[in-house]
Amino acid sequence: MKTTHLIKCILVILLIFSEKSGMSIQNSPFFNVVDYGAVGDNKILNTNYIQSAITACAKAGGGTVFFPSGTYLSGSLEVFSNITLHLDAGATIKGSPNVSDYKNMGRTSEQRNTSLIYGINVSNVAITGHGSIDGNDSAFIDWDVIHPECCYDPEYTRQGKNYQNAFPDGPAAIKNHDMRPGILITFIESNNILMRDVTIKNAPNWCVHLACCDRVEITGVDFLNSLLVPNADAIDISNSKNVNISDCIIIAGDDGIAISPCADGFCKSETENINVSNCTITSRSSGIRIGWAAKNIHNCTFQNLVIYSNRGIGIFSKENEVIEDLLFDNIIINTRLHTGWWGSGEPIHISEIPLGTWYGVEQNIKNHGVIRNIRFSNINIISESCLLIYGYYPNSIQNIDFINIRHYFKSSPYGLTRGGNFELRPAFDNKYAVFKHDIPAFYAKNVSGLTISKYDLTCDNDLPAFCTSAIFCEDFSNIKIDGFSGTKLNPGNDYAVIQLKNGTNATVKDCTAKPGTNVFLEIENIKDNSFFMNNDLREARTAISPSTAGNNFKCINNLEAK
Repeated sequence: MKTTHLIKCILVILLIFSEKSGMSIQNSPFFNVVDYGAVGDNKILNTNYIQSAITACAKAGGGTVFFPSGTYLSGSLEVFSNITLHLDAGATIKGSPNVSDYKNMGRTSEQRNTSLIYGINVSNVAITGHGSIDGNDSAFIDWDVIHPECCYDPEYTRQGKNYQNAFPDGPAAIKNHDMRPGILITFIESNNILMRDVTIKNAPNWCVHLACCDRVEITGVDFLNSLLVPNADAIDISNSKNVNISDCIIIAGDDGIAISPCADGFCKSETENINVSNCTITSRSSGIRIGWAAKNIHNCTFQNLVIYSNRGIGIFSKENEVIEDLLFDNIIINTRLHTGWWGSGEPIHISEIPLGTWYGVEQNIKNHGVIRNIRFSNINIISESCLLIYGYYPNSIQNIDFINIRHYFKSSPYGLTRGGNFELRPAFDNKYAVFKHDIPAFYAKNVSGLTISKYDLTCDNDLPAFCTSAIFCEDFSNIKIDGFSGTKLNPGNDYAVIQLKNGTNATVKDCTAKPGTNVFLEIENIKDNSFFMNNDLREARTAISPSTAGNNFKCINNLEAK
């Protein structure tokens, strides 16, 4: 028997029992919003009626607030401990089109202080059922006006002013907005929260924000939002712990899942023990975003995911946070250069760079953070830009492992108008925000302890001239490239397949040069205990350059062309 049908039967039994015993239905553990005056006609504003049902449920010690089929227009609703909001199939809580109907929660995150449904210092709260929560984005988004880009200076891009003039444009561009509600669902300093089976859709801003929460489960929830709405993150997790997200379909106009983006002083706790599995994520920014947070983030796992986005996985340190001990496994990533918004086609992006001023607050650029102990394994990638690791400070990124990576680097219709740049925004200086840079398939800077093992690279044969080598690492210490198979991105250029510059302790082993390779390994200023060994270089015209490189690299057991 389906759950919704069972609940209806129980309600009928309770009603009969209450009539015979003289007990009011309002004193039962089930509180039907219709009994409190709510009308699901998508016309009447039901805020007070629904809030009355919730309040009555709380006064009774808890229970289920039930929404039968219908569309219930509402402003802000506050939930309390020991309450389940159950939405029957066909039931929708729809956000009011009037901003004045949304209550100030008394807490602010990036200027967001209102929410359609919220709970503060609550426990044992659930939102369940096969109904939906509709943010009514069309009431707040101007579909005819393009949202302006921010936080960079086109002067530093490869295209100059043409970079800015070319985008955003067309029907796929991010749209603008006027006044709009802050968040659809917010929990602050709360614990034991469950969201299951519901659909959360049409968000005009953030969907779900968990701030300073403990023990949260989100499972089987569909987040169905427009890719044209700015800031329409699906799930934002700030300073929270023990959060499990599974079996969700996520479509977001900004980040799909953002870990510790903005808690703005809600609490001092760190973020830890976040687990994400079995989800499909479509995003207009990062599919998964970790940081920045100004609080530490650690012990998180991500597995069995499919990601379609501007940027697949982004890990960012911009203040003094330590981000560590993250595992990513069994993930398919498909990224592209796109019109407007953030992300430049990187399937994986790891960066540490000072933030500078953000929302009027000046940060100390010398007080930098660290990203360390991150592992990516069994990742299949189709991308229009590179895997990017960029540390502004030496050794700010440590112990990063890539194991069993299959990467297809494809050409982009926006390659010449948008490509050939690194994007690190927001940054303390716009010359680091979006700036001209050649694009290898894999780039790393200021990394200590990098392993690239079993990395297989293929690419289209019509990539722009700024696409260069397969792997380029500079200003590093302790790197190992083991089992790489591939060629440079552009057969017409003079770049080597692998380029290593200004580093110590490098090992390149068990790699295979593909047909057409000119120079396989090129080094510059490499010192201390470096090895070039057991590589199959029979298809390479030159194994290592310059010819004196063997003075710094110990060349052992390499198969070279005769």
